[in-house]
Amino acid sequence: MISGNAVNNATSYIGFRGIEDLGGGLKAGFRLEQYVNMKNGATASPNGFLGNENETYGRAANLWLEGGFGQFKMGRSETPSYNAMLAWSIVGDAVYSPSLNRYSAVGRWARSSSQFSYKTPVFAGFSAEVAFVAKGDNGNKAKYDLNVVYENGPIIAGVAYNKIQDAKANYALGAKYDFGMFALSAGYYGIRNLVGQSFATGAEMKLAGFSVGGSVKFDNITLAVELQRQHKSEIRQQNVLQKYKKYTEGVVEAKYALSKRTFIYADYLRMMNKNNYGVGIQHRF
Repeated sequence: MISGNAVNNATSYIGFRGIEDLGGGLKAGFRLEQYVNMKNGATASPNGFLGNENETYGRAANLWLEGGFGQFKMGRSETPSYNAMLAWSIVGDAVYSPSLNRYSAVGRWARSSSQFSYKTPVFAGFSAEVAFVAKGDNGNKAKYDLNVVYENGPIIAGVAYNKIQDAKANYALGAKYDFGMFALSAGYYGIRNLVGQSFATGAEMKLAGFSVGGSVKFDNITLAVELQRQHKSEIRQQNVLQKYKKYTEGVVEAKYALSKRTFIYADYLRMMNKNNYGVGIQHRF
């Protein structure tokens, strides 16, 4: 899953959001976000510079309605599986996360088009999100995706599950504990249907592994480490088992906050036995 922009903390984008208060605790909103290549100013094109995400608003294009009942959203958006992974990820949504690079968003893309999702209100720290993706935007196969997340004080834990029609399900679970000055996290991933991979009918793929991470804060400086280790990488086809190399991969990240919305960073990523380095600055407004 490694790509040329994997040493970036985040892929640059520009977006528009709006919220209208309808009264009685009911709100409606929209979100449009478009990728931008900071090297030459290009946006997503027919050839694309970000893999398969060639849509004009390929990062997000959705409408939502929210109230005491929870939130209903439709359009292109992050999947519940991806949101669960972010809940326990020690480096958040950083592109250089070895877990995201190796297992993707629990085996699938982080975002889906034609997605209809519902997220519950929070009950005693628990919330759940379930989504359905129409066949027309998923290779003529319906997709189901869901998560359950518990967040209470320093503890965050989550479970993610997704399934493509006529294929085996993917799942992941993890937790993070924030001690204040430092935090620890761990996750486990079981992938049976990996995005971007196609096999003969009847072939069974198994990709599984775990991740651990830790971070520590010193005033404006944050240091983080995330490691992932595969313990299974194989395909069974016509009663023949083919095993692939299992990797131990990781990232070391250093961030210095210039303000609440701006930080500079440096990272070292070890993926597929190759060394990758990156430096950058991020500003969110």
